[in-house]
Parts: sequence; C-alpha cells; structure tokens
Amino acid sequence: MGVTVVVITAPGHPTLFRSGYVIRHVADYWRERGVRFELTTNPALAPPGDIAWQHLDVTSVSPRYQALAARYPVVINGGASDVHKHGTATHLVAKNDSWAGPVIVKTDQNYGGRTEDWGYRWAPMRHPRFHALRDRLPPRLTGRIDPGSYPIYASPAGVPRWIWRDRRFVVQRFLPERAGDSYAIRRWFFFGDCEYAYLARSPSPIVIGDDHPAWERLTDLPEGLRTLRAALGLDFGKIDYGEVRGELVVYDVNPAVSADGPASSVLQREMVAALIPGLAAFIDRGRR
Repeated sequence: MGVTVVVITAPGHPTLFRSGYVIRHVADYWRERGVRFELTTNPALAPPGDIAWQHLDVTSVSPRYQALAARYPVVINGGASDVHKHGTATHLVAKNDSWAGPVIVKTDQNYGGRTEDWGYRWAPMRHPRFHALRDRLPPRLTGRIDPGSYPIYASPAGVPRWIWRDRRFVVQRFLPERAGDSYAIRRWFFFGDCEYAYLARSPSPIVIGDDHPAWERLTDLPEGLRTLRAALGLDFGKIDYGEVRGELVVYDVNPAVSADGPASSVLQREMVAALIPGLAAFIDRGRR
C-alpha cells in the first residue's frame, strides 16, 4: 500500500509491538497488507511517514510530542492531549458540595498515577523495582493509589482533609452500576468509525482488569459518550462508564488501550476484530 505509520510512544514502550495493547494487533494485521509501521520514542529522531499515531499511555501529552505529531500529514489522536479525570470524569465532588452519599477517591492521572512512569527518560526511573518501592509509600507522598484499591468512604466527611487540597486526587460520587447481585462496568472501545462496547460483571465494587468471565456485548450507547469523545479529540481509545438510575456516569478515559480479556478469549478476539478496520480510513487519507 506504500503507507508508513509512525507510532509515537513514550521511552518506556520500545516493545509496544510485542505488548498486550490493541495497537499490536492492528499493526500485525495491516503489515500483512503492505502498511509499514515505524516506532519512535524521541521527537528528535522521528522517521518520515504518512500517518502519525500518537500512542503515549500517559494522562497528558507534552508539547514536544504534540509538535512532533503535527509534522505529519495525518494524525491519529492528535487532538487527545489531556485526559485527566478532573476534565473527563463526571459527578466529581468538591469539599463544600451538598452530596452526602458515598464517595470514591481516585488519582487525577490514569491508572492510579502510574501511567506517567512510561515517560521517564532515565531508564532506572522506569524499572519495576523502583515502582514497587514507590507503591509501598503513602499516597500523600507519591500521588499514587492502586487502581484496584481506590478508597471508598461513606460520605465526603470521611475523606482525609489533605485529599481535598491535593490536585493529584479527585473525589467522585460512588455510583457503581449494579447487575443483580454483582457490580458492573461498561467499556466502549473505538477506532475511527469502528467500535466495540461491552458490560462486565464482578463481585467487587471496583471492576477493573482484563479478565472478565461474565460479560455481554452492548449495542446501544448514550449520546453523551459520543459528545465527550468528540470534545476530547479521540480517534482511538476507550471510555469506562456506567448507567446508574438513568444517568451516564463516566469513570475513566484512556487513549492507549490494551486488548481486554485473556489472550485468545472470545472477548478479545471480538474486540480486536471490530477495531482493526478502523485504520483503513486513515490509510486512505495518508495515500493522498
């Protein structure tokens, strides 16, 4: 096809095409059809290409990477520069709000404040042992919380006072969707005009991770999701949400996503197959 896709990623992701990210599956498929993929972690050494895919698994993209993406004729996720929860999550609570129900404390950054670790230029800062050490320190020092253990409080009054002053954290109404006796989360994956959504169930009030033994595919989406996606400039990514008492509750937004479900599971195969064709429209634009 004579088209080159330059994938812009963080220094900690040189093995992106051997990872569990959806982009690996997309690249495997389109390489067999003549599309070339180049990976760059350094704006100063970026190769030429027809399409730039901004695939930085971080909450906010630095101006130097935004400037790099803008040099290419076609850009995937070029407008997706900031997905902090204070700008994407709904039903956030301020200290003096009237909400008196249960709340959950989350990091403002994605995945418990850990996603920015990929961006460290000095390799020792990306070492797993360094992160394990940081995870043992109090959140007040590190700004990190295990995303599977975000603390839940019966009311805002139970939230530690320092949390309200620390911009690294957000407080959200605890509004989990219920499915019978289980908790549920809805996940919407999209790539261009292609999409895949499903509902996952879990006995835990915080439903995360890639292993969802109980799930069902969704076909109807709240219009508010599409509005949010457009406002964020997302060509590719995922939004976690719930439908609680007739309201849309947005929990998380991610512009660099993994393939959900155990490897080769029905869930993963269906999702990947649904998203792979999303690159076609960008390839057509890259040929012009």
